Amino acid sequence: MSVTVGGLFSGIGGFSLGFQQAGIKPVYEVEIDPGCQRVLEHHWPEGLRFNDVKEVGANLPTTDILCGGFPCQDLSVAGHRAGLAGERSGLWWEFRRILAAKRPKWVVIENVPGLRNSNGGRDFGAVLRALGDLGYGWAYRELDAQWTGLAQRRDRVFIV
Repeated sequence: MSVTVGGLFSGIGGFSLGFQQAGIKPVYEVEIDPGCQRVLEHHWPEGLRFNDVKEVGANLPTTDILCGGFPCQDLSVAGHRAGLAGERSGLWWEFRRILAAKRPKWVVIENVPGLRNSNGGRDFGAVLRALGDLGYGWAYRELDAQWTGLAQRRDRVFIV
């Protein structure tokens, strides 16, 4: 039996590549950027692709894992800090909607460290509370890509 993963806000497929290298089959990606879509098509021509996270939901295939890094612009300390009420980072609520519709066994979420203190920490609490309300237990860690060989600091928060 193979384990499967679906991706939201897939970018150029970092999660898909990592899961594939771990023996987990990427089934679909949801990504609105045309340049990223071309990269995804090149690397996973057999995979399903969907354009707009706002237009998908129950029509997505069922997978064991749902993963993604919803937009960070409103959470980042480099941005205006609108948080989950912002137009871009507010797309978290689309992630939550899809998660509620599909109910995969596992969920993996990635974002900038600013998620943890956005809106006085209430935005991070809202994400964790939404996971709990859907019946998921969770753990999170902040990891820095420099410790995996990247020549720069790139801190990210991962919630599983």
